[in-house]
This record gives sequence, structure tokens and C-alpha cells, in this order.
Amino acid sequence: MTILLPTLAVAFAAFCVWLTVRIVNRRERWAKWTLVGLAAMLLVVYPLSFGPAVWYNGRYGELNGPPVQRFYSPIFRSTAFVPDSWRSAINWYANLGLGKGPNDFRADVGPDGIAWWN
Repeated sequence: MTILLPTLAVAFAAFCVWLTVRIVNRRERWAKWTLVGLAAMLLVVYPLSFGPAVWYNGRYGELNGPPVQRFYSPIFRSTAFVPDSWRSAINWYANLGLGKGPNDFRADVGPDGIAWWN
């Protein structure tokens, strides 16, 4: 796992450079549509992957993992600026796969900013 993540990151960066060259130099239409599809997919996959990440961390160790906090910090920080109904929806989705127990997730606003996990 230590070598897999950096390898995937380098491969993704190389793919992005290759696709950019295709778009800029050759003006290929399929490359533009690929970029649009990739961007749309990332906008959908990122928020949907939040729940399974919380569920995995809640079941197999520390729910308060720094890598998860760092990667999903935009979602955590958004809880300070969204209506209560959105915050409830985020909490519901995060707890959907956890079940009841000591590792319940709750994104809430505390007096000192964001309480990432309660």
C-alpha cells in the first residue's frame, strides 16, 4: 500500500499531462469530452466516497484518522456554512454504514470552529 498510492498518483498525473497535450496541440474532440467526463466523475465520486471512507475507518481502527480528515476537510469545513438540514444529511450518510456504537460520526460546529468528529 505504501508504494501503490504514489504510483497511482504519478500515473494519474501522467494521464492528465498526456490528455492536456492532446487537447492543446492536436485539438482532438474526444480528448475534450474525456476531460469533461473525468471532471464530472470526480465531482460525483468525491462526495460519494466520503461515506465509505468514514465507514472503513470506523470499523477497522481509528475513526479520527489524519489522512481522512485531510482529504475530506472541504466536506468537514462546509458543515459550518450549510443549513442544519444539510449537516443532518452529511451526518446521516456518514453514519449509514457505521451502525450504532462508540464510533458514531458527527460533523458539527463547535465553539472553536469545526468539531470534525464527535
